[in-house]
Amino acid sequence: ANAITESDSIAIKKYEQRLETRLNRWKRLIPNLFTVQYAGGTGMFSVGPGWDYGSSNQWETSVLIGYLPRKYSHPHYWSLTVKENYLPWRIAVCHWPVEVRPLAVSVSINSVLHGDFWASEPDRYPSGYYGFSSRVRFHLGLGQRFTFNIPPHKRYLGRQFSIYYEVSTCDLYVRQKILNHRIPLKDIITLGLGIMYTI
Repeated sequence: ANAITESDSIAIKKYEQRLETRLNRWKRLIPNLFTVQYAGGTGMFSVGPGWDYGSSNQWETSVLIGYLPRKYSHPHYWSLTVKENYLPWRIAVCHWPVEVRPLAVSVSINSVLHGDFWASEPDRYPSGYYGFSSRVRFHLGLGQRFTFNIPPHKRYLGRQFSIYYEVSTCDLYVRQKILNHRIPLKDIITLGLGIMYTI
């Protein structure tokens, strides 16, 4: 049998390192967050996967599918939301396996998946008549999160379970407030409540 030289061993080790790097990149594409949210400008209910990253998992990206039933909108519709969260701090609660994220900042883009809503102004309207898209909304939100860390010996499918709230507004509401100062602040603010499971 041919003996493996030192240069062969180095080449094999480098190959294994490259393979491991590629596998780790693919693993990062697997979602590790799952969110269910009630209200908050993404539909009556919205659900979807996400990813956390950063030195202390302070960044999160989620993709949510939302639904608003006919009872609240005629006709009913689905929506798609891409959401980015930033949670800069975490505070442990005494000796409990609980931590508080006192500030959660979110930026998201939401699109209504229905033909009655348009991204660019239809030809039937004079140019600049509306000046905005009825299909796409940009949201900015602030909130807090409360997380229960599942003890390692009791973990089955996940490591954390969180509940959160979020107060947000969107570009259209802000525009309406600027054009009409008599609109109450409460009319341009939405509240969202959510549950997040981290694997």
